[in-house]
Amino acid sequence: MNDMKYVLTLLIGLMIGWLLSGFWTEVSSPDEPSDWIARIDGEFITAEDFVHEMRRRGGNRPGQYHDTEQKMALLESMLFQRAVVLAARTEGLDSRPEIRRSLDQILINHYFQNHLRPRQESLRISDEAVREMYEANADDYTIPARRRVAMIQIDVPDRAPPEVRESLRERAEQARTLATELNGPVPHFGRLAIEYSEDTASRYRNGVIGWIGESAPERYRFDPVVIAAANAMNESGDISEVLEGDGAYYIVRLVSLEPARARSLEELSDGIRQRLMQEHYRAEEQAFRSEILAGVNTEIRTRALEAIQPLGAAPVDEPPIPPALPADRQGE
Repeated sequence: MNDMKYVLTLLIGLMIGWLLSGFWTEVSSPDEPSDWIARIDGEFITAEDFVHEMRRRGGNRPGQYHDTEQKMALLESMLFQRAVVLAARTEGLDSRPEIRRSLDQILINHYFQNHLRPRQESLRISDEAVREMYEANADDYTIPARRRVAMIQIDVPDRAPPEVRESLRERAEQARTLATELNGPVPHFGRLAIEYSEDTASRYRNGVIGWIGESAPERYRFDPVVIAAANAMNESGDISEVLEGDGAYYIVRLVSLEPARARSLEELSDGIRQRLMQEHYRAEEQAFRSEILAGVNTEIRTRALEAIQPLGAAPVDEPPIPPALPADRQGE
């Protein structure tokens, strides 16, 4: 009987020991994830890490990672990458400013995507807001009138004596008289431009120099007297008097006129909505920036900032470049 009790006690002890040994081998340490599948120098690759990498490498395709060999190949690749990261950290690469800046930028981008972008994407621009902006800026949305213009240019040499200038003016008057006698609906100068005009860009195009708008006259290459005369005409075929400009006599003719036109709300609503949305996006980003900065304690040492030396040389005050000489005076 005593032998039976001894054997029974021994069996119970062995069973308890086996259970305890199994328990302690399966229980993870506090810093150890419960679902890890590989460990490298105290860092773990978890089942979640592995599934994420499978998905990134096309694991949703049929037949991918269905056998242990494929899974092992992927795991070995992950272990190699982790080993390289550990080696880089050992060398201190993660402390270099350019590396830290790259890592910081990745974090910033993800934080923006998670927090700022949803706020911006929730913004809406009402039809009423579009209408209010249209009405407040109606003048800015008007297309100014523009005129298609023809020109005869008769150059006057610099320092030409009075008799030469008078002869050239008479030539200009003659060209104007002939232009008024052109037969039929000819709103330009026709062949008179070839015979009289010295503007090489337009003389073989019936004197037509193109469209001239009422706004920003300084953006045109033509003499201001030409621009002013063109914008004063309102009937196709109108011809100016002989105009004296800077170094030339001019005759201007109106080829055609496109009156000023107010664009409708329907025509502009999409553009106005986009502009308002961009303004709201910027405002939301500025508010987001203020909120982030308000959530941290910052201190600026102005003297330390001022003590940092600039990397480049001080700015140089260069003298203004004088204007080029006119073409007919270069080389004097």
